[in-house]
Amino acid sequence: MKEKIKAFGMIVFGNLLLAFALSTLVIENNIIAGGVTGIGIVFNHFTAIDISVVVAIINVILFAIGFLFVGKAFVMKTLISSIVFPIFLNFFENTAVLHHYCTDPLLASVLGGSFIGMGVGLVIKAGASTGGLDVISVILNNKFKIPVFITLNLFDLMVLSSQISFSDTMKILYGIVVIVMTTYMVDKTLTSGKNMVQVSIISDQYEEIKQAILTQIDAGVTLLHSENGYSGSQTKMVVSVISTKKLENLKSVVLQLDQKAFITVSSVHEVSGRGFTQARFD
Repeated sequence: MKEKIKAFGMIVFGNLLLAFALSTLVIENNIIAGGVTGIGIVFNHFTAIDISVVVAIINVILFAIGFLFVGKAFVMKTLISSIVFPIFLNFFENTAVLHHYCTDPLLASVLGGSFIGMGVGLVIKAGASTGGLDVISVILNNKFKIPVFITLNLFDLMVLSSQISFSDTMKILYGIVVIVMTTYMVDKTLTSGKNMVQVSIISDQYEEIKQAILTQIDAGVTLLHSENGYSGSQTKMVVSVISTKKLENLKSVVLQLDQKAFITVSSVHEVSGRGFTQARFD
């Protein structure tokens, strides 16, 4: 129950950030937007229909399509987004105090893209979708194995192109900034709290180092056979994946055992398996 409440909160807050950024930063500064909101902007320009109304109608249609082609489980998770996003968007559109606080289009693009990325990232991290064109991308991925990011970028390009007739070149460039920042922040949000480091250690004292990592650092260890390129001598390389907060302690322990130990550290964005996403012991 606790996990379900947490996921629900992430979905709602993610959509809140998404609607806030689109209404008060992107749309406010007439910056080109992609996705369903971009379609809403096009309809609003030619028909004067509220963007939130267009978004709501399209989301309902896509929701029905998703139910038919993807399945009940995925759609039910997306339903929350399909309901709360238009409500939040309409609220921010009609709340005057939340407008005209950022009139620099470049700054609005950077901030807007950042908030959009965080919002979308939170929703995806909760195991849901923001709805809209994401549903079509998932269907195409399931049926034809087309990568989601390819179809999403294609959709965004098509939506951006449809706005060129009533947007100037600078608005298009600002729209690109929004997309770049969104992509970056989605990745950072999805990997937040999961960043680890892989430490590789080459030393003749590999057995002592292995035991020290297991007992003092409380981390798993893998031994790989290696050969010294200069002398040709056989040894073993110690490899361990740990959290960044344990890194300095590990290096200190290793250097106490062997001052000449060769240590390399690499960033790891996500880890799964025994000791991480699975129980350490059965």
